[in-house]
Amino acid sequence: MSASRSSLSSKPMAVLVFGGSIILLLLLWAATISQLAFERSSAIAAALRENRNRAIAFEQYVTRTFEAADFAALHLTAHVPPMPKEAAPAPPRRLSDPVAQDPLFSAVMIADAEGRVRFSTRPPDRPVSVASRMPVGAVQGNGPARLFISAPATTEGARGPVIAFTRPLAQPDGAVSGAVIVEMPVERLVDFTRGAAIRPQDLVSVIRLDGITLARRQGNMLGWGEDLRGQLVMERQMRDPNGSYLGPAALDRIRRYFSHRRLEQYPVFVTVGIGEADVLAEIRSRSRYYHFGMAFLTLAILAFAASTTFGLLRRDRAVKSLAAANRKLREAQRLGRIGDWEYDVAADRFLWSAQMCEMYGRAAKDDVLTLDAVLAYLDANSRDGFAGALAATIHLAEPHQCEVLVWPSPETPSHRRLLFSPVLSPEGLVSRIIGTDQDVTEEKLHEALREDVAHMARVDAINTMAATIAHELAQPLTAAANYLLGAKAYARRQAPGDDALVRGALEQVEDQIMLTRDIMRRARDMIAKKPGGDDTAFLPDVVRDAISLVRMANGIERVEIASTLREDAHWVAADKIQLQQVLINLLRNACEAVASVQDPRVTISSEWAEKGTIKICVADNGPGVPADLLEVFSPFSSRKRSGLGLGLSISRAIIHNYGGRIWIDQSRSQGALLCFTLPSASPDASLA
Repeated sequence: MSASRSSLSSKPMAVLVFGGSIILLLLLWAATISQLAFERSSAIAAALRENRNRAIAFEQYVTRTFEAADFAALHLTAHVPPMPKEAAPAPPRRLSDPVAQDPLFSAVMIADAEGRVRFSTRPPDRPVSVASRMPVGAVQGNGPARLFISAPATTEGARGPVIAFTRPLAQPDGAVSGAVIVEMPVERLVDFTRGAAIRPQDLVSVIRLDGITLARRQGNMLGWGEDLRGQLVMERQMRDPNGSYLGPAALDRIRRYFSHRRLEQYPVFVTVGIGEADVLAEIRSRSRYYHFGMAFLTLAILAFAASTTFGLLRRDRAVKSLAAANRKLREAQRLGRIGDWEYDVAADRFLWSAQMCEMYGRAAKDDVLTLDAVLAYLDANSRDGFAGALAATIHLAEPHQCEVLVWPSPETPSHRRLLFSPVLSPEGLVSRIIGTDQDVTEEKLHEALREDVAHMARVDAINTMAATIAHELAQPLTAAANYLLGAKAYARRQAPGDDALVRGALEQVEDQIMLTRDIMRRARDMIAKKPGGDDTAFLPDVVRDAISLVRMANGIERVEIASTLREDAHWVAADKIQLQQVLINLLRNACEAVASVQDPRVTISSEWAEKGTIKICVADNGPGVPADLLEVFSPFSSRKRSGLGLGLSISRAIIHNYGGRIWIDQSRSQGALLCFTLPSASPDASLA
């Protein structure tokens, strides 16, 4: 009954919430639209005021520029130098009048009635004529002496297009004797925007009343000479010389707010334009935020009621999903024998997970431990390593790991691999450490078993060669005995010169004994269970010893074994005894493979491989590796009646242990080619 009453009482509330939400949203949307309309009109009005002010300033700038050119022309018409008649065209003379030297001008010239330039501020070394560029009215005298403004054009010697301001030279009798021409670079007219913040769509133009553009700058791009007759800009100028309007530009068709100003004394008007998109950019940006916010608010309000209804259901599903994920995590940790823990640096205490407590035989409720309590589980020889890794993680703020021996129970030790990952505080200091504890006891047992198997393989190799070692030793021992008998005979005889013969015989005895010791050393190193020395090997010595040991075996006397080692690739990062075992396995297989070949050959070579590694290859001219023997490196993979088939498997384990790889190269058409790589080493590493 209570549930029913609750359901009934919630319906009016739901209607009130949804109705109130809709009314609220309508009011908010209306206010937002009204605000955006107000801001849009305000932005347009501000842009038009700014544009009109810029147009007035631009008009004044262009007027002053024109007046400078007009003043120079008027000054020179009043102070024109004498122009004597010349029978033939001559180069113009230099015009040194100070007014003509104004840097605003690119050139100032005085031409005669035929258009020949007689004076110039930049005189060339040859005659110049400007007859084709002089306005007709300027030289025919058919009107008042006024200033002519030409369309932009490129002239010889100028760096860019120029505008020519021309005034005729009138004689006292009214005849025209020439003209003064003031040339000005186009960009001088639009330097008004230099140093100002210019948007890509900002536009300023100087246009003659006949529609020819004298100068145009859009953003940082300069233009000139466009014919705008019949365009909207000319129509608006004729209708309202000093007005403003919104419309597309004549060239790029971009909509802009334009303001015109016609110059009073010259047949020219200026126009300043600002892109509609630039004017409304901020409004449109705010509009997007307003609409996005309103849309989000709308969705939030409409989703409020639904989220209230389905919140508990989502919570139940989330709780169930989290519980399932935790069960999977605990199962994965149980199978992987991994526990996790957390260390609070300030409190100096550990918090163990349930799996961690189970791995150490602790109750799940006893999950808080001090550092001393944790160290009590560690073997005495492992405590310093654990404490060092913990301290290094705290001080260096970098992950660390270590392997320790622990005693979860007094009777059973266990090998563990610990990982330390720091968690930094806002101040950048390590406040916590998250870690894992993995039981690697079985992994350690497997490593020990692999070492035992490798030792068995080496012993097996020595056993196969034991019979021939005696034969190999017999030869130097017999030779030494013969040399001793000869030395004794020479000593008893004591004839002249016998002392030298005795010394020579004794030296031969010493050489044969050293040869015997070398044979015994190789056999002793090969059968040693733990490889000696460091992890740096001199490849030529290892190859020489491996060849000597393999030659002791029966049945390979006719096999030619050669080595071609690269001189700058002699040192590898590997134990010499383990590397020797790999080479012996490969050489024995190669020698057995070529036993039935007419001219048996086996070659060992070395070369540089990628990323600082050295590649060693053993090649033979035998029948090659059978195609159906795919897993040749797997244990017990062998077709020979004798042996366990572990040689190549052990070789692969040794090579992989040093970060290399071993493979069969299938590129040879005849014989087998087995290669492996090892990291290169420095000769100095062997002395460390």
